[in-house]
Amino acid sequence: MNSTNSVSPPTHQGLETTSYGRPKILIPRDGRQIGKLAATGQYSIREIRRELPFTVSKDTVHRSLTNNTDLEWRKRLTQPPLTQRHKDARLEFARKYMSWEKEWQKVIFTDEKKFNLMDRMVTRIIGTISRRNQKSFLSDKQNGKTELASIPPRADSLGYQVVLKANLIREGPKIGGRGWIFQQDNALIHASRSTLNFLARRNMRTLPWPARSPDLNPMENLWAELSRRVYSHGRQYRTKQELERQIHEGWANIPLETLQNFNDSMKRRIFELILQGNLNYCTISISFGIPLIDR
Repeated sequence: MNSTNSVSPPTHQGLETTSYGRPKILIPRDGRQIGKLAATGQYSIREIRRELPFTVSKDTVHRSLTNNTDLEWRKRLTQPPLTQRHKDARLEFARKYMSWEKEWQKVIFTDEKKFNLMDRMVTRIIGTISRRNQKSFLSDKQNGKTELASIPPRADSLGYQVVLKANLIREGPKIGGRGWIFQQDNALIHASRSTLNFLARRNMRTLPWPARSPDLNPMENLWAELSRRVYSHGRQYRTKQELERQIHEGWANIPLETLQNFNDSMKRRIFELILQGNLNYCTISISFGIPLIDR
């Protein structure tokens, strides 16, 4: 005798059996259509929903994509829009420096990164890296990067120059070598007349940088690696001091090979920009797996 209290519905050959549970909203063909739209990389979930010939919720679209094993997920970040003037300047930059190889070893790349404490920005960091030949690189105590420096949240040009003077001016020749080249983006405090005069008075050679081109800077990937180290396993911090301590520790522990991978990617970044006709932002994957996503 069957001791269970549940009763199975009877099944009759040739008759449709009763279906129990919540009915599926999507049939396989619908899921494939959603996957094809997502695979183009041009649509958000909201936009995919609008493109579909049937009505479905955003949650349903999200579940369909999550269960699609044919798709590789990468987080899409916000990039500033490119006008035709920006695209032309980027392409001109790429063509001008496409023949550079050893020259990139002299470039010191800089960038800024904001770190958050419980969804509130509490510290703003500037970092620099350079790719020297391995023998010189290994003998350098800085291992191709300066110490991270904090910048006041509302720093002006003079505040930025104070940070440069205290860090980069002294360390630049050590990590970039003779004839080192300084790279910075076109933020207002970087490109102001005051800052440009500050650099000129010190005979600092600078690398002209196209506006709205964070994807060309290998520092973008380095920040991704540092953030992974700082916030690994969902780690949260109680105080600003605790967060900054972990930021500096993570920065110090980034190995030499990682820095070399970043700077060695410059030629690939430039050629990808040329090959794609400068229609989009570059997408470069570094060997240890931290991608630079088109935004």
